[in-house]
This record gives sequence, C-alpha cells and structure tokens, in this order.
Amino acid sequence: MFEKWFYNFKIGRTVTALNSLDDATLKDIGLNRSNIKSHAYEVFKNEKPEEDPLTELHNQYVKAGY
Repeated sequence: MFEKWFYNFKIGRTVTALNSLDDATLKDIGLNRSNIKSHAYEVFKNEKPEEDPLTELHNQYVKAGY
C-alpha cells in the first residue's frame, strides 16, 4: 500500500521540480516541457510497485457490469 503511494509521491515531486526549471535549462538537459510527466514515469519505471493479480480480475469484472 505504501509502495504505491511513495511511487506516486516521487513522480509528483519529480514533475514539480522539472516544471520549476526554465525553458533554457530544460533544453540544455534535452527535455521538452510537454513530455516532463512521461519522462518522470520513465525515470522511476524500475521502482513501480507490482499490481495485485486480483486487481486486474476485479477491474474486468466491474467493467463487464456485474
């Protein structure tokens, strides 16, 4: 439970830090302002918590309308 929360916290903190940079600095490090969020997810992709297999089953069940 806390792993997912901390993962989302780190993503948000990274996005906020990158958004605070000016355009010239972002250009220097090779980022475009439009893909800051996707870059933050890419940075922490190895730390993403694993999904519970029953969660996927539950989501399919709910999507089917039962």
